[in-house]
Amino acid sequence: MWDGETLFSNEQALTAADSDGIVKVNGDIGGGEPVVLQVNTSGGATGGDLVIVMKTSSAASMAGAKEIARYTIEQEKAAAGGVVLAATVPTGCKKYLQLSYSGATGGNITAGLVLAAQTNK
Repeated sequence: MWDGETLFSNEQALTAADSDGIVKVNGDIGGGEPVVLQVNTSGGATGGDLVIVMKTSSAASMAGAKEIARYTIEQEKAAAGGVVLAATVPTGCKKYLQLSYSGATGGNITAGLVLAAQTNK
C-alpha cells in the first residue's frame, strides 16, 4: 500500500526526468526496520532499459545531491509492467531522497518507499 508522504512518483509519465516527489526521511529511515524502494510500471515502456538513480541531499531543493544507488531494469520487464523493482534502501541517506529516471520512455511509473514490497503484479 502506498503512502502519499513516501511517494516519489504516482503514475508519472515515464521520461528522462527527476521524480515529481521528494521524500523527507531525516536520515533516520525506517527507525531500524528495513525500508524498501518499490517501483511499478504500466503502459508499456519502450526505448531501452530503465535506469533509476536514488539521490540524497540535506536540502529540500536537492542542491548538492549525491547518488546513493543505481538500478537498471531491462526494457522487457519495464514494458511488461507491474512490480519491476523492490530493493532495500541503502544506508547513507541524508534528509531528503529523490529518484531520477532515464533510458526507457513511454508508459507510467509509480515509485515509493514501503515497509514490505508487493510481490505480485
